[in-house]
Amino acid sequence: MDHKYNIGSVHPLATSVSANLKDIRKIPVRLKIATGNYILQIHKASFSKNHTSSICKLCSKADETVEHFILLCEKLDEARIPIMSKILHNGSLILAKVTTSFPVDLIQLIINPFCYVDINVNRTAFEETSNILEPLCRLLLYNLHNKRYALLANIDNLGSRKSNF
Repeated sequence: MDHKYNIGSVHPLATSVSANLKDIRKIPVRLKIATGNYILQIHKASFSKNHTSSICKLCSKADETVEHFILLCEKLDEARIPIMSKILHNGSLILAKVTTSFPVDLIQLIINPFCYVDINVNRTAFEETSNILEPLCRLLLYNLHNKRYALLANIDNLGSRKSNF
């Protein structure tokens, strides 16, 4: 969560540009992902000393890492694809105004788009990030979270029905 901000001020990821309750409810999911506290299968496996599999329960194709969850799990494509194109479009327009000496990491951009803009260097890019890009990224993470938990609930329900036979 690296960001240049003043001590005593709230990190931009923990704020919302609107007072809409729907937007505010999306903040905790984003903060858990940004701080590494969002529990994925890779974390469950490490906590259980690999007694639990780190493989994604949704697609069973790879370890469920943050990258897999946000970009790669095909079972989450329905939640990802419509928003991702908007993030890529708006992100490229905003970042074109910012001079960076390092490559842009898509995962980092989605998790914390503020790491690429500094309010003291380019206020316009920072405001566009706050008003356009950050809400899209927050929406993407929230939709992925909801879709993941809905699919996991279905898997759990199917598993409990099979064990009753």
